[in-house]
Parts: sequence; C-alpha cells; structure tokens
Amino acid sequence: MIQASVDDYSFELVYKDDAYILNGQTIRPDIRRINDKLWHIIYENHSYNVFVHRVDTASKTAEISINGKRATVSVKSRMQQLLEELGLNFQREEKLDDLRAPMPGLIHSIQVKEGEHVKKGAPLLILEAMKMENVIKSPGEGVVARIHVKEKDSVEKNELLISFE
Repeated sequence: MIQASVDDYSFELVYKDDAYILNGQTIRPDIRRINDKLWHIIYENHSYNVFVHRVDTASKTAEISINGKRATVSVKSRMQQLLEELGLNFQREEKLDDLRAPMPGLIHSIQVKEGEHVKKGAPLLILEAMKMENVIKSPGEGVVARIHVKEKDSVEKNELLISFE
C-alpha cells in the first residue's frame, strides 16, 4: 500500500490481482506506457494523458501534467508510513533551526562563521568530552545565523551552540 497526494488530494493505493484499490474501492483503469515520460490512461470512458516532467527520488515527489494541467505528486510507501508513526523517519529533511550540545564538554574549535552556508554533514565545531575530540557535523543544510559559544567555553548537554536561518 502506498499513500499518495496530488496537490491537496490525498489517497491510498494498492495494486492487487491486476486491479488497483483506491481508498478501499477496486478500480481497473487501462494504463499504457507510451515512453519514459508519457502515459495514457482510460478510466470510466475518460482519457487521460499523463506527462512526467521531473522525478525526485530523494523526496519521493514528481512533477506531472494530467491532460495539460500541472500537478505535484508525493508518495509514501507502507514502510515509510510505519517509520513515521514510530518516529523513526530518518529521511525527513526538516528546516535546520539550531544545534545543541549532544553532551557536556569544552569547545575545542569552531569550524564555521556567522553568515556561512553549510551543507548536511559539514563540520561545525569540535567538542572535547571525556578527553576525546568529537567533530559535531551539521544535521542539515542551512545558513549560520549566530554562534552562541566561543572556543574554550564549557558547555552542558542540550546547551544552544549555533542558530541557523
């Protein structure tokens, strides 16, 4: 089962026994693939041409046109739905707001400056804890708005270190 949405319309879709189950109702559209980007669908005596403009596999979205009307489609597999329900959705990209200390320690060095654009995984600072240097990396992409600590500062767990725009 997949959960999908086309613009503001959301639905659940299952493919089973050569038929589709759309929101609990069995439907049997005639679907033909014309080429990599064009599909032709006949359903209930209506004809639909679906053109795929762009597919983003990372965000599970696609830009399509249905009979010339552009729409955005997003899809979630059953596994993604279960992971989200359990709070374990690791692929979700959220807006980067701030970075907090993962443990108490001493700020050894700061690797970024205010106003700098950082990508996910970029080193932000080095936190010394229990005689080990820990490289703290950016959990997402963003712009450093404010650095709340200085080198050699002692920090507690969950203390605000860096804010992002």
